[in-house]
Amino acid sequence: MAKQEELERQIQYAITAMAKIPHKILVMSGKGGVGKTTVAVNMAYAYAAGGTRVGIVDTDLHGPNVALMTGIEGRQVHGKEGLMEPVTATLGVQVLSIASFLPGPDSPVIWRGPKKFTAIRQFLSEGDWRKTDLLIVDCPPGTGDEPMAVAQLIPDADGVVIVTSPQDVALLDSRKCVNFVREINHKVLGIVENLSGYVCPACGHEENLFKMGGGEKAAGEMKVPFLGRIPVTPAMVEAGDSGRPLVDRAPEDPASKAVFAIAEAIQKTWEAPEKVPDKQSTADEADGKGGKEPPSGRLIAVAADDERGLDGTVSQHFGRCPYYVLAEVEGDVVQGIRIERNPFFENHQPGRIPQFVHSLGAQTIIAGAMGPKAIGMFEQLGIDVATGVSGRVGNAVDGYLTGAVSGIVPCNHDHEDSCHSH
Repeated sequence: MAKQEELERQIQYAITAMAKIPHKILVMSGKGGVGKTTVAVNMAYAYAAGGTRVGIVDTDLHGPNVALMTGIEGRQVHGKEGLMEPVTATLGVQVLSIASFLPGPDSPVIWRGPKKFTAIRQFLSEGDWRKTDLLIVDCPPGTGDEPMAVAQLIPDADGVVIVTSPQDVALLDSRKCVNFVREINHKVLGIVENLSGYVCPACGHEENLFKMGGGEKAAGEMKVPFLGRIPVTPAMVEAGDSGRPLVDRAPEDPASKAVFAIAEAIQKTWEAPEKVPDKQSTADEADGKGGKEPPSGRLIAVAADDERGLDGTVSQHFGRCPYYVLAEVEGDVVQGIRIERNPFFENHQPGRIPQFVHSLGAQTIIAGAMGPKAIGMFEQLGIDVATGVSGRVGNAVDGYLTGAVSGIVPCNHDHEDSCHSH
């Protein structure tokens, strides 16, 4: 029991550390050989070129290529103020890779799942990411231990970019990857079709070496965004081995322009955020409740038993409630509401609820009951907690605004699995 409690503490420490980084993008692929790391690294540099403070975590522990592609191979990680100081690459990009801890580039990593999970957790929670605006996580191909660990430790990620190539076998695996991302309750930011045609450097003619358009077709069939195509160019091939990513080395190259366009498309979702991960949005949008950006002002989240908005009932279970009512207030007046489904309602995961509420932008959570551990998680994220509330959602919001509802009423723990008392 002591070991399990310590593991849960370490996981929560990593989750809290990640929550402090404004944006996190996970890069995955259904299979190897599609240029996933090349896309991840060049995306990072595209953002860095625009002034964003970017970090890259290489969680491909058995094939860590980020160090080579960013020119930091052979440079070791040092400690600073109790944290691991990432290695600084060109454009100020911060990199943490297992390659910086190995004796040499030919040293294999022969680890099983638990040890890999520990390494990934330490990269995320013990890396010095305090000055990072965007963290890009390069995951190994497939749907195994490492991507699952990353998903668990970064529950509030902006979403996942899935990289594929035009061949049928790669497209089949990319569909599996989309379904994997949905199963782990993350958002698919979109599909990138890499290796999409060869551009001749002499005449500019583009030849389809591996077909073209398959990634876009897969995105349409899976109902996820298609972010764009990246062609193969001689400059891209050379950049991969030079330690200086293409978008930094040759920003006018056709492949560089494609990466910049993909990065810009993703950034637009930060400026106009969508509601919830795609598979959970459909019903709300059909009812006319989804797809709206919250207005400016303080946002109050109320755990609710139904989707009647302010006329609904406050749930006594902050984690097992099926909905959250988000009330936007200016001063002491409610300006508007929206209703969000609880993505963990049927698969209860108490430690992830505070991160989810934080990702919605709420500064306050109101619920009927909550245990001390959960309260501590919310407070670490800067979210005010008010419990001991029952009745109509609208009355709870009004009571909070007038001061009638404030403070914390301890839970009696007759439902420990949902109040998160342990």
